[in-house]
Amino acid sequence: MKKMFTIDSYHVPVKYEPDVCIIGAGPAGVAAAIAAARLKLSVLLIEKYGFCGGATVAGLSGTICGLFSSGNNPEQIVFGFADEFYSALQNKHAVVKPVKFGKTLLVPHDSLKWKETADELLAAHNCSILYHTNFLNAYTDDDGCISYLLLKSPEGQYAVKPKIVIDASGDAEVVHSINLETTFGNNGQVQTPTMIFKMANVDMKAFLQLDPHDLNAKIETAHLTGRYHLPRHHVYVFPLPNSGEVLCNMTRITYPDGSVPTGIHSTDLTFAETEGRRQAREYASFLIENIDAFRDAYMSDTGAQVGIRQTRSIAGVARLMNNDVIHAIKNKNAITHSAWPIELHAAGGLKIHYPEDDFYDIPFETLIPKNAVNVLVAGRCMSAEHEALASARVTAQCFGMGYAAGAAGGLMLKENITATTLNGVMVKEWMKENNLKNANETPM
Repeated sequence: MKKMFTIDSYHVPVKYEPDVCIIGAGPAGVAAAIAAARLKLSVLLIEKYGFCGGATVAGLSGTICGLFSSGNNPEQIVFGFADEFYSALQNKHAVVKPVKFGKTLLVPHDSLKWKETADELLAAHNCSILYHTNFLNAYTDDDGCISYLLLKSPEGQYAVKPKIVIDASGDAEVVHSINLETTFGNNGQVQTPTMIFKMANVDMKAFLQLDPHDLNAKIETAHLTGRYHLPRHHVYVFPLPNSGEVLCNMTRITYPDGSVPTGIHSTDLTFAETEGRRQAREYASFLIENIDAFRDAYMSDTGAQVGIRQTRSIAGVARLMNNDVIHAIKNKNAITHSAWPIELHAAGGLKIHYPEDDFYDIPFETLIPKNAVNVLVAGRCMSAEHEALASARVTAQCFGMGYAAGAAGGLMLKENITATTLNGVMVKEWMKENNLKNANETPM
């Protein structure tokens, strides 16, 4: 007899009963799935798009940030699954050599090969993934344990009965749906969205000679003259692996009154998408008409969605504080660390603060919602203050958080313990016992 789940007299079939169900297949979700699968757990990964990658692919952020130290001679300091995925992209010739970003480095990548790499890893580890599937709601029993997840796919609504849930949605969708506490930016003010775009047929020899400071100055001058509407004057342009392609992170999306559209309201997202494409075209026109390297170039694509930097954060058992980042605080419960700067995009401009030849730690407890029973988070919805999140939200750290969360799910099931029982030392010891390398481990 088919098992059913009843919601307000409405019956939906229970189609899956995995050990671990992960909502969101960005870097954090993919990493969580692989870690759980390596512990021989059954894994179901839910993704609203038709591909993995989250903001780095759908939002076209297009770079692995956070792998390297900060200083005069940046070196790779984050390893574990982040390094494994980076190496897989290298083997596919899907990345360029690390590119200078202020006092550190980042790695631009090919988005199509990112999707393919994730597909291959998930298939090799027998992870079940459902694309084009939306999370609708979570339901708890009397003890606060998530008993069912309600999903919607093209075939209709159905339920999943998981043992462990990992919220890698980026928006704390699962945590929010069961009324656990969340925060929202700095008293409701979040970082600005951006629409990233690609330029093709760029003269790469001329592009690589560009002075970023000179480009910024030209953009500001062009905006002030009124010939172009270019609200952001500190821009990022990076070479991509495919010949003649450049990634352009240049736009800043606000309403005319300066307020910031959020990533969790359809009206705000609709405005951000349309305004983002309009701004992208304006910046592309400026590049073509004013910068020699782009004289014969054209805008080839924008992100599948506007780039969202911040929405909800959980109220966690621990919280990454601004001072933890600024003063490079170390923590015995760390499951990844970072030297990525506080990169705070606001309506009034960009604030960047680099740790000087140092790094800070991200404790595992920032992934545990207060009062959680069988749910953890991974990725940008971690528990963090506003400025701290502007550093910790990037790709390499999301890989590290996700891998630790997936591993922790296995520990919870083995020991029959709740999420709030966990700590970082326990999780790291468990990972070591099972040969799951955490992000802080340097390869021999």
